[in-house]
Amino acid sequence: LSNPLTYILLRICLFLESTGLCQAAWVLAAIHKKIAGFQRDEVYIGTAEERAAKEMGDDTGHLPIGAGHMVKLPNFADNAPASLKKLMAKDPTVAKYLNEEVDAMENA
Repeated sequence: LSNPLTYILLRICLFLESTGLCQAAWVLAAIHKKIAGFQRDEVYIGTAEERAAKEMGDDTGHLPIGAGHMVKLPNFADNAPASLKKLMAKDPTVAKYLNEEVDAMENA
């Protein structure tokens, strides 16, 4: 907040929020869209009808599991918090439990 521009934008956003007309994030996003030149997805990938005509359908064959299912994090034990690493080293049943739970989630 040491930058005066940030302070001014914050005050404008808070005022806009307090009026209840709209959320300031939408206004800022619209301004950013104009500055950055963002376009709708149809410009880049085409409409659903255009993709179907070109036989560019969605390929879900490469997904190992269905949507909405938990996925095992790669190298979870290596990147786990230090306290969990200590606990797994001290008590091997904890590591066994975590592996069983992850396997159960993958097979569910």
